[in-house]
Amino acid sequence: MVRNFASNLDPLTAIIRFGQPAITIIVLGTMFSTIVSSDVTGGTSYTAFLVPGMVAFQMITGGVVSGNLFWLDRRWSMVEQVFSGPFLRSEYLGGLVLTSLLFSLVGVGIMMLVGLPFTGLPPLSPLGVGTVLLTVTFGSIFFAGFLIALGSRLRSANAYFSIQSFLQLFAIFLSTVYYPITSKTPKLLAAVFYINPLTYAANTIRDAFSGTLGPNDLFGLGVLALLAAGAFLVAAWAFGTMDLGPIQ
Repeated sequence: MVRNFASNLDPLTAIIRFGQPAITIIVLGTMFSTIVSSDVTGGTSYTAFLVPGMVAFQMITGGVVSGNLFWLDRRWSMVEQVFSGPFLRSEYLGGLVLTSLLFSLVGVGIMMLVGLPFTGLPPLSPLGVGTVLLTVTFGSIFFAGFLIALGSRLRSANAYFSIQSFLQLFAIFLSTVYYPITSKTPKLLAAVFYINPLTYAANTIRDAFSGTLGPNDLFGLGVLALLAAGAFLVAAWAFGTMDLGPIQ
């Protein structure tokens, strides 16, 4: 984990990882708050709607970090070097998943600091704080496990990074991170939104911020927990059956 963080916390990488969503809050929050009615966003400003969505987005950031680390370790034969030492596959996999979680939590903290000047201090109760942390934990494990499993099966950098980029865009833009589902949302598009795990995460975190947690959020947490457990088990199986050797 120390190695993983050291390789991803140089200034340029940190700016790319955390600067882009922070700038999104500043720019979109400022511009869209003047044109998006609060009736659409549940009685709050668009910035107050956007910040919880960008907090949820950090789950993907953490998952992408771990997935890319694992892929590059395979590309440069670091996996074989790690396994030649006194390390188990389970320890290496656990380090990747914990790296994803910690990166996500760092991103959550940065999004909160950036969003506070626009939204004020959210009235988060202890239950709300726990809900946010639990949601981010489940989401990070899901995305990390999914990308690690994907990386263990593919042997082409073009294939891996193309699929990863497509899925990342799909998860972000076909979710409630940037916009809510309303009565005017096409039914087919709304159905796609509800297939997306990021929708459940964004909605749950948003309700935690507004203090309106309810049964729907408990259902969303249950969905994320099941997906996280399934993705981790698939990653563990793929990791255990992975063929070592050079990849392109």
